[in-house]
Amino acid sequence: MSSALPLALAAGIYPLGLAIVLRYLGEPASMRHAYAYLAGTATVTFVAGVAILLTLRGSGLTERKHPTPSGGIQVFLGVGLLVVAVFLARRRKPAAADGPDAADGPDAAGAYSPSDKAAGPDQTDKPDGANAGPGRHPGLGRVYLLGVVTYLPSLLYVSAIRDLANTDMSDSATALLLVLCGVLVLQMVELPIILRLTAPRHTGAILAAYNGWMHRHGRDLVVLLAAAGGVYVLISGVTTLVD
Repeated sequence: MSSALPLALAAGIYPLGLAIVLRYLGEPASMRHAYAYLAGTATVTFVAGVAILLTLRGSGLTERKHPTPSGGIQVFLGVGLLVVAVFLARRRKPAAADGPDAADGPDAAGAYSPSDKAAGPDQTDKPDGANAGPGRHPGLGRVYLLGVVTYLPSLLYVSAIRDLANTDMSDSATALLLVLCGVLVLQMVELPIILRLTAPRHTGAILAAYNGWMHRHGRDLVVLLAAAGGVYVLISGVTTLVD
């Protein structure tokens, strides 16, 4: 439990998911498509989470049964997280490289800004494919499948589930934490929809500010959380192997 929620939080920092859901909340807005995308992301996240948890516990690869295999898994995941952190850090672009027009780049996908409206719907990002046509969205089934494909389990999420599998909590407590991990993983799809429902008049400004902040600092945050999680999991794995 000690690292499951932070790892799930890091796994939820996913700009692509944010860009896609903002597309469906933009112009023309379609809550049905936003819900379909959320349903797809939730399906793959929770089903995969349950499957991974049951597999780890059923195979006996937990600290309670076989400490050495569990330590090896932790070392592998820790090294993998550190590799991810280094890879993202090396690909980080300097702030000056974005240029003065960075606000109009791909991460300004929230189609709420005046420039986006003036450009027309076909000028905004279309992660789901350009064949949806100007001013239209693809079918709900395709949007659902897009959610499934774009939210396949990441290494950070798998690490969070592994941490849950190694706990001595009751099944009900583990299930509750698994749900919380899934909610954190889906944060970038959930938050825009919640804002759209609770503050429709101010959603554009809020999401534009949030999207801009994520565009500037999202990669740094993922690098920091991945590095911290990798160090923790790696040390935990080494300690388990030594013991």
